[in-house]
Amino acid sequence: MMKIKQIAFALAALSVSTFAAAGVTPAQIETARGAGTLDQAWIAGASAPTKSIYEGWVKGCQAGTGSIFTSQATSSTAVTPGSLGNFFAYACVRGTRTSVLYHTVDGGSLNAYTPFTNGTKLARVSYVGNASCTKLATGYTDATNTANNADVYKGCAQSGSPVALDASGVQTAANNAVNAAALTANPLAPQQIVGGFSDVEPALFSATIGGGNVSSFGTVSNAFLGQAFGVAVSTPLYRKLQEVQGISEAGTSYSPALAPSLTKGQIASILAEGGAVQTAESWLPIIGDDNGEKVIIQRRVDTSGSQASSNAFFLGNPCLGGSLLLPANASTGNYQVVLNSGSGNVKANITTASNAAAGSRYAIGVLSLENDPTLENAANSGYRYIKIDGSHPETGDTANARAAAAAGTYPFHMEMKAFVANTAPAGFQRNIVGTIVNALKNPTAAACATLPRGLTLNPDGGNTTCEAGVVKAKFTNFGNNCAPAVLYE
Repeated sequence: MMKIKQIAFALAALSVSTFAAAGVTPAQIETARGAGTLDQAWIAGASAPTKSIYEGWVKGCQAGTGSIFTSQATSSTAVTPGSLGNFFAYACVRGTRTSVLYHTVDGGSLNAYTPFTNGTKLARVSYVGNASCTKLATGYTDATNTANNADVYKGCAQSGSPVALDASGVQTAANNAVNAAALTANPLAPQQIVGGFSDVEPALFSATIGGGNVSSFGTVSNAFLGQAFGVAVSTPLYRKLQEVQGISEAGTSYSPALAPSLTKGQIASILAEGGAVQTAESWLPIIGDDNGEKVIIQRRVDTSGSQASSNAFFLGNPCLGGSLLLPANASTGNYQVVLNSGSGNVKANITTASNAAAGSRYAIGVLSLENDPTLENAANSGYRYIKIDGSHPETGDTANARAAAAAGTYPFHMEMKAFVANTAPAGFQRNIVGTIVNALKNPTAAACATLPRGLTLNPDGGNTTCEAGVVKAKFTNFGNNCAPAVLYE
């Protein structure tokens, strides 16, 4: 009899252990809401650091309780944060409470501010406590840090539509009305963001589209995180540039040491409105022959931090004042400009070019280095990073793509911002952005090496555990991305 009781207790313990290790379900979220033990918040902004933000969120979660919900179609096989579309939510148990963080990256960095500066109404995943999504048989697994593992639910309902911009770069009245109505019709989830993350400060965006000085709406602070960006090209363009530059590389290899290089000025001539490549309507100024290939610019919309970073770094816009260049905005002849709402769209469209017939194979865009083509699914993997002025972002660090930026030898590196609105309710909602920043900028010594790819720590952020020049940057511009970086000592 005693042995039977012991077996029963063991089975009961196993059942509890198994339950605790499972990701939070929609039913558990709804139960917590009914019991008053549910915390919810909504953030928006940059798509570039999505995986980093997710990992910052996870550091406050109980192990094994993570779930990710996305409106991305179930037909997509992607499971990694950063490749799950533009509308998603994370859930877990934090302390004794169930918590959900809705995250919208549609439109990019500026939308961390625009709901307050110009009244933009964003869309989000609908309340996940009664979600009708499909749980995937295989969730997200992170071999470098199992704490990040999560169940993944796809095909979740979405409240609202992607932001539609008018000719001036602000949300259309019709789109605003649609999203406002959709949020009202889904009242159990947050009705407004609490702030979010931006690749750059709001001053790098025009005040006419909701940037500029936002101090009356909330607090902008240094996130004490740096984000390295790269120039991504389709694989046929990559190989053509190698050929022109006399570089030979076997098979399907893509070594950073053998990557082709373009100067900062050459890249500006491709990306700028009225640049030399656009004027010629061919790749002639870059590859030396007019082979009939279209110049396909896969850029981001003006509200994107990746786009603002590209504008500032390559075009001096707005950093150089009257000397600035404007980013290409319109297609003409063989020069095609595509405006994308998210990084995932850029990757997919460059991949499409890589698989296209002759004449449509040469595409170029800017992506954050958190994006790793070797880990993408087939629909997003057809891009590779080139060198800028002879420096490659993955030099000496193909896995994490940060050593060159941290050492100061790779120049396309921006310092991120966090924003919390004055209207954010006290408690979980007001604190969650800062909680994520603190989790990311202060990893334990053992976790330094697993900081998300492409991310660096600012040297003035107070971290004393991670190695300068490898994980922690040696240089900083103290949060002013128009200022030259200086050695921090």
